[in-house]
Amino acid sequence: MKKDLETTRAHRINMSKSNPLERAFTLLDIVVSSGRNLSLNEIVQISNLPQSSTFRLLSNLVESRMLSFDSGNKTYSAGPRVERLGLFVTGQSSLKDVCKPALDHLAESTNETSFFVTASQHGNTLLDYTVPKTGANTYIHPGTEFPLHATAAGKVIHAFSTDAPHALPASYALTAYRTETQTDLKALQDLFVEIHRQGYAINDGELDQDVYSICVPVFLRNTLAGALGVVGPKSRMLRNGLISSPDLANSLRQAADEISVLFK
Repeated sequence: MKKDLETTRAHRINMSKSNPLERAFTLLDIVVSSGRNLSLNEIVQISNLPQSSTFRLLSNLVESRMLSFDSGNKTYSAGPRVERLGLFVTGQSSLKDVCKPALDHLAESTNETSFFVTASQHGNTLLDYTVPKTGANTYIHPGTEFPLHATAAGKVIHAFSTDAPHALPASYALTAYRTETQTDLKALQDLFVEIHRQGYAINDGELDQDVYSICVPVFLRNTLAGALGVVGPKSRMLRNGLISSPDLANSLRQAADEISVLFK
């Protein structure tokens, strides 16, 4: 470790007169180029910045997800946004790579499971999901089905996949999974029109008991790619103010917009 620090000091830049943005980028470069986790003291020694300034800049970088902070080891490492940028630069980006930081952020901010479902002619498929670090069970997993009349993802994908959101496939079976499942054709047609108007869909215990989810559509290059959502037990989400919350729908829309912009 001492040798690593000495090697890095040889390339140290005097940042005493640089602007805050340059100092932040330099700290980012120090952490990412080190190839390992660095403590605050190590970063201070390498950067030659006051500890208070270094800590403040590092905190800003962690907040923006450019860096990650390990509270157990008290060390800093490359964050999800930096890793995503690296994928873009090397030409290895994919939808899953682009979605991951958004899923992580949603799971952390809601303390519930976030997920992305892709839309295709062969059916809706779970692409990825993130379980929060504390307090949540997994309510979605690979292999999960997303019937268009009984799940938030299925509803929102259907509502935005056609110019006639009220239409249903002629052969589609309106299975009653639970008593809460809507199987009335006219009511469903009206619901799809409303989902298209409001921009999101919910599932309130229609497939599984006490499971609530909310989803928004995600468009890539002006084409519907799938649905981004959050799912959890209704009792807990209600207690935490996540049900019927405009803020949650807005957070999902912002995340969906971010994915759309980044996937070029």
